[in-house]
Amino acid sequence: MDCPTCETMVDAYLDGELTATESADFERALELCPECRRRLDAAKAISGLMHDLPVEPAPDLLRARIERELRGIAGRSSSARGGERRRWMAMAASLIVAVGIGWAGGTLTGRGGGESDALVASYLRVAMAEHPVDVASSDHHTVKPWYAGRIDYSPPVHDLTSDGFPLVGGRLDVIDNRKVAVLVYRRNQHKLALSLWPASSSANSPPSVTQRDGFAMAEWRHGGFEWRAVSDVSPAEMQSFATALDKAVDTDR
Repeated sequence: MDCPTCETMVDAYLDGELTATESADFERALELCPECRRRLDAAKAISGLMHDLPVEPAPDLLRARIERELRGIAGRSSSARGGERRRWMAMAASLIVAVGIGWAGGTLTGRGGGESDALVASYLRVAMAEHPVDVASSDHHTVKPWYAGRIDYSPPVHDLTSDGFPLVGGRLDVIDNRKVAVLVYRRNQHKLALSLWPASSSANSPPSVTQRDGFAMAEWRHGGFEWRAVSDVSPAEMQSFATALDKAVDTDR
């Protein structure tokens, strides 16, 4: 076993993921590879430090990010073999450690606020779920009544198929400790999560589209509601969505 191969097996060995034969080969290689022994000692030290950290519930955004990345890695590693699979698994282990350190240091949520973190997490739950909506329909006569008795307001529901954003359905989520309506739209193969709740002001504000961590986010007030949209579409497409929605709201009034 050469040194590069031995090094890729360190994390798998430490986690007990190697077969008995692979473990024996790895241990024999360690005797001839001082660098791999140092790599193993460092991995053990990091593992010990991580175990000594105080345990706190991870925020939804952190969990959703980890799940999304690990699913991608799992998909790539399922078709790999041998050393290549171990490299993918090492990447997964490194991701968990890196994200965990980022969370402990407060760096992951520092670029956004509590609301924007919750909105991105809500979108990721939509994007990753096998069944992203609680009521699946493009008909507003089906989706709108579904919310009756589930939240304390009646959300406006519009199908935007003619604008390239067909309605998939609706669901509920919690933003800033309040249960809110989430309408799910589709743009080609991409999903878009639109959260909305009654505005405290009657004044409209134009859509503000920003990009964060690869996601397009829109925030605006129109027709007596606060609108928050998140997706992995381009900012230009997000702007088109917000414009089409405002037009539909105005037409329906």
